[in-house]
Amino acid sequence: MSWSHYRPLLSHVAGFISIERFQSLATEGKMLSLSWWENEYAVLQWKNHVLHAKAQQEGRESIFDFYKISIAHITREYSFKKDKDNV
Repeated sequence: MSWSHYRPLLSHVAGFISIERFQSLATEGKMLSLSWWENEYAVLQWKNHVLHAKAQQEGRESIFDFYKISIAHITREYSFKKDKDNV
């Protein structure tokens, strides 16, 4: 099953908020998946979910030579959005 098949299934996982995938401009084949969850318990539930186990197995067998997972808490967040009135 490809990544595009897993993404819609995540919307049915309790505690899942969103996910995005980015590819490096500097290193070919390098990518970052950034997912947002309601809490650490939701992350743990996904970690132990059968669909996640299947995705990890597929990743190890046919997609990745290496991967690293980091779980972090946001301490502070800033944003800016220029709108047409600020131009």
